[in-house]
Amino acid sequence: MEQFTLFIISLLANLFSAFSGGGAGLVQLPVLIFLGLPFGIALATHKIASVALGVGATIRHLREGGLERQFVIFMLITGLPGVVIGASIVLQVPDRYAEKPWVYLLSDSVFIPI
Repeated sequence: MEQFTLFIISLLANLFSAFSGGGAGLVQLPVLIFLGLPFGIALATHKIASVALGVGATIRHLREGGLERQFVIFMLITGLPGVVIGASIVLQVPDRYAEKPWVYLLSDSVFIPI
């Protein structure tokens, strides 16, 4: 039952995120923690979903000619180091502090590479 609940919540959160351009983490990350995942695993799980959503959107926009390939490559080259450094820093934060609401906001805004 937990997997079904997570599926429905993630589907809705990512659907609205696709429409609005972001924000799925404000719903999805707390639900993952509520279902018992430690903060680091919940954040990593959410970020994998965010990357999948971003890759899908990027491919679609590239096919439709809405993005310049050189710009996409530049954003990846400059953004990925920040994602790796930021993720490394967040994983050093103890769970008792990381599960505070302000961290959800910070983690969702810091780790989106594009």
